[in-house]
Amino acid sequence: MHLADTAAAAAGEALLANRAQWGVIEAEQGREVKIGADKHAEEIVLTAIARESEYPIISEEAGWARAMQRGDRWVWAIDPLDGSVNYLRGYPHCGVSIALLDNGKPVLGVVDCFVTRERFSGAIGLGAWLNGAPMWVSAIENPAKGILQTGVPSRASDESMKTFEQRLRTWQKVRMIGSAATALAYVAAGRAEAYRESGSMIWDVAAGCALVEAAGGVVRIEGAALDQPLEVAASNGLAPLPE
Repeated sequence: MHLADTAAAAAGEALLANRAQWGVIEAEQGREVKIGADKHAEEIVLTAIARESEYPIISEEAGWARAMQRGDRWVWAIDPLDGSVNYLRGYPHCGVSIALLDNGKPVLGVVDCFVTRERFSGAIGLGAWLNGAPMWVSAIENPAKGILQTGVPSRASDESMKTFEQRLRTWQKVRMIGSAATALAYVAAGRAEAYRESGSMIWDVAAGCALVEAAGGVVRIEGAALDQPLEVAASNGLAPLPE
């Protein structure tokens, strides 16, 4: 936990200090934007982790190339800047996301929301914390009284948009904040009751999923393979997992 915590903190501080220089668009593909900050933050995190851990690493920037494909039990999953457009535009919901996977299951997570100065950390079986203070999921059961964190499907179809509309009708409030890691951390902290999104990659959601389970919630991750886009749902364990 300490290693992930310190690596996330270092990257977060650098992202804050260098926003003017690093907030430059380098590539755009559809709705996805790559900025200089992504690579700079990744270098900080990878250097810090590689210095003290021999586990292979998969990341949002490098993909699976760093994981060595040896079938390792333990693998780090890193998104050095989740919410790049938010960072670029000065929207506060973005963060450094670091997770440890045990045979593909997220078991430890740190999400450093450096703009708001909030660091969420947790490990399944040990607990979860916000800036060092214990945190738990909420106790709201009824979706009509709860908040759902979600996003517009990246590959929207008529069917997916109908499902999306149904979620809007089911939950009291729906929030789309542009950062999967932050959205899941908010579920873990009891600020929302559930999360649902399609097309996420494992490094987008791994830390947040570990946080939700560590804080007492439940998570469902589905997909053809871990290196493919995933269907991810999470809840406080009382409210139903969103379909």
